[in-house]
Amino acid sequence: MGINFTVRDFAYPLSIVKLKRTFNRNQWLSEEALYEYQAARLRQIISQAYNNIPYYQNLFRENNIVPRDIQSVNDLKNIPFLTKDLLRLNFDSLVARNAKRYKPTLVSTSGTTGGKINFYTDKPSNVLEFVHYWRSWGWAGYKLGDTFAELTAEFFVFFKKSTKTICHFDHFTRRLTVNSLLISRKYLDEFINIFKKYRPLFLKGMPSNLYVLALVFQEKKNHGISFRAIFSQGENLLQYQRELVEKVFSCRIFDSYGHMERTVAVSQCPLGTYHIHSDYGIAEFEKPLIPLVDVPERDTCIKEIVGTSLHNFSMPLIRYRTGDFVKLKRSPDKCSCKRGLPTIISVSGRDTDVVVTQDRRAVTGLYTVFDRTPGIIIGQIIQEDIDQLLVKIVSTSKDVDRTDTVLMEQIRGFLGTPMNIKIEHTTINGLTKDKFGKFKVVISNIPYERILE
Repeated sequence: MGINFTVRDFAYPLSIVKLKRTFNRNQWLSEEALYEYQAARLRQIISQAYNNIPYYQNLFRENNIVPRDIQSVNDLKNIPFLTKDLLRLNFDSLVARNAKRYKPTLVSTSGTTGGKINFYTDKPSNVLEFVHYWRSWGWAGYKLGDTFAELTAEFFVFFKKSTKTICHFDHFTRRLTVNSLLISRKYLDEFINIFKKYRPLFLKGMPSNLYVLALVFQEKKNHGISFRAIFSQGENLLQYQRELVEKVFSCRIFDSYGHMERTVAVSQCPLGTYHIHSDYGIAEFEKPLIPLVDVPERDTCIKEIVGTSLHNFSMPLIRYRTGDFVKLKRSPDKCSCKRGLPTIISVSGRDTDVVVTQDRRAVTGLYTVFDRTPGIIIGQIIQEDIDQLLVKIVSTSKDVDRTDTVLMEQIRGFLGTPMNIKIEHTTINGLTKDKFGKFKVVISNIPYERILE
């Protein structure tokens, strides 16, 4: 889930305004009314899949399914799951024959789990994403046109082609992009001056970036920088991270969960409750395919998130196993904010670490190097010492040397400093996994605090 909106994303003002009005109304609907909204959208997606998408045409035929069999969310259980492996293997047949009608855009992501995925988004799903941010950020007081800052590395590595540029301001979107690769004591005064110059009302970033920024800023008392709210996404927000960031910048964090495939979105309301945006996509919670090591509290359970697109017609994903987990109550509470959107306790199993460089910078978003290197199926980065990096990759490339060269260039583009980097070709079984049976794409044994040495 990203907010990389460009001028062309504003080219559908009528569609955006119409959906925004619908979403503003939806959040206050009853659970039953939201369910009916989902069902109506789902029937459109099923009709598109049945008539125009070869993969689903074959799947429905093999399972004796016709559109009238899928009239509600409960009927989805009759459709087999779509996994990431199936998405990779059946990419071409998952694209709608009439996709051009919806102005598709090819997207690649490895996300925090490191496995490269290609898929199409389109005009309806871009409108969805824009409106979703507009609504969920609005819960924190954001209004379209407010200046906001975003901590990121990818923008400077891949778009600006410069890891030394500290910021970029887009006057049209009012977005101040700040280079997370330069978060360190060395650039503290520059960061303070930038925030004072542009005066963003809101700040967005991955929890690890936000935490490192707070670590640096707390070194300077009375730095004078605060925000109306901070938006975190992309990783698990840990409690110690939340506490420090909120203390240093004198505001609350509104945490969220989503993914680039755009099937499920979750965010916190003003009362701190995590709400599922059920008009964004359909979220089902299934028993994990792997045994869980930790035992949750008696009245809670941990389930895997399974998502279904409600707005992407070029390449809808139906019953898509995300590989992410949620913790929820067996009998979910209703939030006293009065929104009818369902609630969960938290999202689990998608935390990722940072790499700390010898010049005391904390580098996040390093997992995106796998998206930029052809021939890599999945990858993992492990830092055991401050000057040592082990990069494990599973590759289908016939030109191994070329793959290694490109990957090394991409990593150097992020790190920018001397570091011993070893690339190891391995298999899926050779990757390190956590207690959930998932592997983190970046594993570091170097604590964030080393940047303050």
